[in-house]
Amino acid sequence: MEREILLFFHKTLANSFLDPVMVFFTQRGWIFYIPILFFIALQALKNQKKAQILYLILSLSIGIFLSDWLTQEIKNIVQRVRPCHTEYFREIVGCTGSFSFPSNHVTIHFTIATILILFLKEPTFSKRLKTALTAYTLSIAILVSISRVYLGVHWPSDVLAGCFWGILLGFVTYKTIVNTNSIKRAFYLFLIVFSLFRIYFILHAPVDISPDEAHYWEWSRRPDVSYYSKGPMIAYLIAFSTWIFGDNPFGVRALAVVFSFLSSILIYKIGKELFSEKAGYIAGILFQLIPLFTVYGVIFTIDSPFIFFWIFSIYLFMKALEGKKAYWVLLGIIIGFGLLTKYTMAFFYLCMFVYLLKYKSVCASESDSLLSKPAPAHSLALALTLSLTLSLIVFSPVIVWNFQHDWVTLKHTAGQANIYEGFKISLKSLSEFIGSQLLVVTPLIFALGFYFIFKPSALNLIKRQWWFIISFSMPVFAFFLLKSIQGKVQANWAMMSYIPFLFTIAYAFERKILKKLIISAIALSCIFTILTYTMPFMNLSAKLDPSSRLKGWKELGIKVSGIKKELEKDGKVVIFSDRYQISSELAFYVEGKPKVYCINLGRRMNQYDVWESINTELLSKEKINGIFVMYGIKNEAPEEVKKAVDKCDGESFSAQKKGVKIRDYTIFKCYNFKGINEKKPETY
Repeated sequence: MEREILLFFHKTLANSFLDPVMVFFTQRGWIFYIPILFFIALQALKNQKKAQILYLILSLSIGIFLSDWLTQEIKNIVQRVRPCHTEYFREIVGCTGSFSFPSNHVTIHFTIATILILFLKEPTFSKRLKTALTAYTLSIAILVSISRVYLGVHWPSDVLAGCFWGILLGFVTYKTIVNTNSIKRAFYLFLIVFSLFRIYFILHAPVDISPDEAHYWEWSRRPDVSYYSKGPMIAYLIAFSTWIFGDNPFGVRALAVVFSFLSSILIYKIGKELFSEKAGYIAGILFQLIPLFTVYGVIFTIDSPFIFFWIFSIYLFMKALEGKKAYWVLLGIIIGFGLLTKYTMAFFYLCMFVYLLKYKSVCASESDSLLSKPAPAHSLALALTLSLTLSLIVFSPVIVWNFQHDWVTLKHTAGQANIYEGFKISLKSLSEFIGSQLLVVTPLIFALGFYFIFKPSALNLIKRQWWFIISFSMPVFAFFLLKSIQGKVQANWAMMSYIPFLFTIAYAFERKILKKLIISAIALSCIFTILTYTMPFMNLSAKLDPSSRLKGWKELGIKVSGIKKELEKDGKVVIFSDRYQISSELAFYVEGKPKVYCINLGRRMNQYDVWESINTELLSKEKINGIFVMYGIKNEAPEEVKKAVDKCDGESFSAQKKGVKIRDYTIFKCYNFKGINEKKPETY
């Protein structure tokens, strides 16, 4: 029946008059909405409702974005072939290779029409005028829908589904935005829209998962109570998300969006308790705009869940000090989860201790505010001991694992902290640390945060507010500042110290203190954040593009997959590299997601050295060929590899994205693998 309807419109009803009319509605039908837009805008100005214009623009922008994106995702799931590829087709317009169900055109037009019709329901319009304009708007969407069937590019059911889907999206968008008459609704709208954008970015941006993400995904395939360099939390979380969404980039990164969303909710709650509800909402939004934090809403490494557990712990600590014992128990568990994620969670103990040093004195003068009635010292000590004990119990599997593995995590951490190098003064590493903080936090946010902390009189802060901000920022920052004098400190290590900055800046903005400067700071943060998300699309050279480390891996996986198929004709194939980054990415992107090894030819230790050796492959008694991949262009394989096989043939491979070279590799085809003499790691 559907085929008969299609052919009736596309073939029987077709004529030379309707052809250009239908092409026009398909390609330019949106032009007919312009008079309605102007009419609504003029009526809003006439009735002094300028906000309606903003709501209209926002509703249409978000509605079009959501309808186009979500419909495309449904198409990719359903994968219905367009009729122009299977039926009689006159080819008045081209037939694209995209899928058919539902129609993007129809969904977008019905989303627009629904939003406009809902705006026309305002009481300022007469009933007769509403009816006429509604009929006009609806007829445009209907004509566009008919044109898709008439031109033979969509089945009738594609169009019907697009109609209903567009009406639903238009209605939801309108109700969400136009009913946003408070900062609370604006806050949640911002979080929802930004989270949806992040999901879109994960699905469609021209980037692959990072080497660290691929490595943690490798961990998730081998569950354990701990790992060489980190606790097991990141592996458990990735195992959970990939169990739901599959072993794909979205499966790996899905929880990054969730943790970022929840972090803003908790920041709002802390800001509300500490300052005011409005300050909490502003701080929650600001968290999403700072480059250091916004990137972890997409990239799922240990910092995404870690910063969530840190913020959650701050909130629970505040609630626990109100005298609710259950919060001390939950606080201990969450701190333990934080330790299982990243060992710098231990700084939370330090921050709590610093705050409690003056807990009694800062609360003594407060009669009716948060933390105003300090608990007796003995009961507070018992509650704190319980909380700390619980956190250590949660963390204890990591301690047991390290005892069984010669304390390799301690050795690795000492190496990362440059302890083996001894005490030295490095002005270079100090300047690099300060420079990196200005970049990842942005200069104005960095400066404003310190200004309000060291000049509390500017905000008229009471003692408890000021000391709370100091306690959860300065101990961490001071430690890493001093550490940077001795050795290199990564840009993200001090990230916890900037959470309190959000509250002071938000509170200052609410009270209109240095408002213009704060607006400039937020605008600069927005620019940095926009650049973070747009740079991958700019097709810059690898040297100028910070996102280049996220590119080229899929192409390498495709290349190695082809070589693997070729070598499998002559026996079993084992894939290996001398770098964990390459090994992890190959495990993820090579077809079939095979087990990949990382041999040690003199590098520092990594998780692959804890797992089974590549030599265990010899137990199968089959003939084994190998694929060995290295960074750069190499003339020949390392001696250890050449001794392990009969022959190694190398070929260079340049991973490219849209004609721009990302990096070079050398891929060696190794024949008849006999076992390799690996070196024991000497550094950690």
